[in-house]
Amino acid sequence: MSGTRTFVLLIADPEDSEAALVEDALLRNSASVAWIDTADFPERIGMIATPDLSHPGWLEMDGQLIDLGAVTAVYRRSPGVFGMDDAMSGPERRFALMEAVQGVGGVLTNLQCTWVNHPARVADATYKPLQISVARQCGLPVPATLVTNVGEAARSFIASVGDRVIYKPMSPGIVAEQGRVKVLNATIVTKDLIDDVSVGKTAHTFQKFIEKRYDARVTVIGSVFFGVAIDAGTSDAFVDWRADYDALDYRVIDVPVDVRAGILAYLDRLGLSFTALDFSVDRAGKWWFLEANPNGLWAWLEERVSIPVSDAIARYLINEERI
Repeated sequence: MSGTRTFVLLIADPEDSEAALVEDALLRNSASVAWIDTADFPERIGMIATPDLSHPGWLEMDGQLIDLGAVTAVYRRSPGVFGMDDAMSGPERRFALMEAVQGVGGVLTNLQCTWVNHPARVADATYKPLQISVARQCGLPVPATLVTNVGEAARSFIASVGDRVIYKPMSPGIVAEQGRVKVLNATIVTKDLIDDVSVGKTAHTFQKFIEKRYDARVTVIGSVFFGVAIDAGTSDAFVDWRADYDALDYRVIDVPVDVRAGILAYLDRLGLSFTALDFSVDRAGKWWFLEANPNGLWAWLEERVSIPVSDAIARYLINEERI
């Protein structure tokens, strides 16, 4: 593999449909591809590395030797958790897991090549308060936002910006309990709904609700933009379009020049090559930044409105598209 022009390492769950689309696009562009899932370490993946300047090491999987020194790009898409031996005790598994994170993670993240996206950059860019601060610094308008665990502060904030305020989770917002999975979407709240005890249990984000015409999802790879308007057909979806996918209509739109400039500055500040950003577009046509996901989903939009995101990612990985 070391003699090929382009060698891309895919680090993803083998069932990940978006990674599969990227692999197909890479193969169409004559790139060499190796696919690994960290969940296969250590049972199916062997690693040999002597971290120095001469060579990053090798991986062995199912008889295939992967020369990490030949890797020219990495596409990382939500890989699985390292698979520790169930025969070990709980403390042993926890120790082994942390050693795998440090060892395998340390070897892979040291690869000096193109990343989409480097895990250290993803870790930083996932923090929602950081996103909001960086977006504002980059010239992207952001609705008034409060992060707090103090009920009185939440009530004062709502009174200051008006009754149309939403509560939105900062994490994925998935709660599994007693065999049931509940997804927490953004919801409208008023100051009368604020319970000091409940608010005091953890950090909460409150944000002024934008009276919008539609939402917009902007997917960016390098300097290639894909803008899609999301029109909601129900009241729940109008507040948070993730609440009712069946009620959504999609259409391709242009991203305004000033918004593009702000997004490129945002990517540069956070060291990202890819991200999916959510905006609300108000009745005057102003774009308001809501949040961004450095691992954001895009395949469903590629299918619905025929935007070639997978091809753009492949071109970036093989060095045909750069910021």
